[in-house]
Amino acid sequence: MDVTKTILNVDDHAPARFVRTRILQKAGYGVDEADSGAGAIERASEASLVLLDVRLPDADGFTVCEQVKKVKPALPVVMVTSVYRTAQARRDAFAVGADAFLLEPIAPEQLIRTVESLLNRPTDSRPAVAEVWILTDAVGNILDLSLEATKLLNLSARGARGRSLPAFFTDNRSKLITEVLRASEGLIIDRVGTLQPRDRRALRVHLDVSPQPHHHGERVQLRWVISPESR
Repeated sequence: MDVTKTILNVDDHAPARFVRTRILQKAGYGVDEADSGAGAIERASEASLVLLDVRLPDADGFTVCEQVKKVKPALPVVMVTSVYRTAQARRDAFAVGADAFLLEPIAPEQLIRTVESLLNRPTDSRPAVAEVWILTDAVGNILDLSLEATKLLNLSARGARGRSLPAFFTDNRSKLITEVLRASEGLIIDRVGTLQPRDRRALRVHLDVSPQPHHHGERVQLRWVISPESR
């Protein structure tokens, strides 16, 4: 195993910390642990990446992240939470320098994929991989979408606009619709589902949905980011 990369796993809840440590170790990473904000700040300089719980006994993760980034700006920080599940909380995390914001429970595959992508991200000027994003209204009707999203759905942009995006998901669609309504109120959807493109085989995807920033009185728009799961 390659343990040259060390992940600092910060969480005061021992069972959750233990589970994430085991997942990371099985993936070949060395793991250091801390159970407080002070411990995180003290050990961060020796880590390759910090996995940081938002709620800690002596400080909140937002403050810890900000302090860590002041000392080591290039150090990737992944914030993890089971409590702060709103789009505003994620924007706050990015505002203090976080590189990712994950909601618990986190699937092992998602955790490792996030860690790997941050540790292996290019430092040169090569263009980023095109993102599959779709903009919908508050109930999931498509307003706009990226070129990569048209390819994923196997539809033209014109043919996709106005369609119900939840209708492309085949597993537990009623639950997804309920989650979409909650997302329109500010919560984040973060889970795996089965997408059925037009005239193509269904595939498993990771789904991230959050409301776009808007002013009072404006119509809510949701931004969906869809990532095909690795086989």
